Amino acid sequence: MLILAPRTLLPLEILAFVLIPLLFARLLLFEFRRPAFWVFLCTPMLLLISSIAFFLLLDPGAGEWAIGGIVMVALALYAENIFAFYHLPSTYQAYSLEYLTLIMYVMSAFFFTSFAYMAQLFLELPLWTPAVAVFVAVLFATMAVFWVSKIGFETAIPFAVVGAIIMTELYVTLALLPTSFITNAAVFAVCLSTYFGLVRAQVLEKLTPNVVRRYVGLCFVLLLLILGTATWT
Repeated sequence: MLILAPRTLLPLEILAFVLIPLLFARLLLFEFRRPAFWVFLCTPMLLLISSIAFFLLLDPGAGEWAIGGIVMVALALYAENIFAFYHLPSTYQAYSLEYLTLIMYVMSAFFFTSFAYMAQLFLELPLWTPAVAVFVAVLFATMAVFWVSKIGFETAIPFAVVGAIIMTELYVTLALLPTSFITNAAVFAVCLSTYFGLVRAQVLEKLTPNVVRRYVGLCFVLLLLILGTATWT
């Protein structure tokens, strides 16, 4: 609707946006007092909100349809696995929500930081304003990823705080480079994914030299590919 007739269909767009969290809350049985409810609800909502913010930055064309399709598939997969987890446990595939949550937060990081860099540019915001938002978002994302991985909040808090500080510093550093907001967001998402993978392996006692080499090697290749093909101004 945002692509075809954003102004004409505005009431329907608002209705659809409101229905999404309501339907997810229904899948989660409206268990407001359980941490699981808020983790499983905020994960798709953060992806949805950040993707809409990123969507508004795009020029009309195939990019809009691609973002719409990707986000639709991600939300549908997440809803399907929540349904299986809560209502048909015998059909639930182990670790599905764990990996989906991690992937969705990395996607959200890309969309969110893209919007943050552009908002800083067009709205002439001071650098610390989006940096604070990035700190809070990464802090929550890390806690959520750890919680879904069955890691207690007490164990997750130090890693979440350290990760939020590191990623905020990275966000500020990237903001000073002569690169586009897409490039900066892609670098940020790759580094956040690497951090998630390494700290999860560390806490779950699965961190080995091979795991470190795999994560660091993949991160290096992706960063080389992103920065090597970026336009430097």
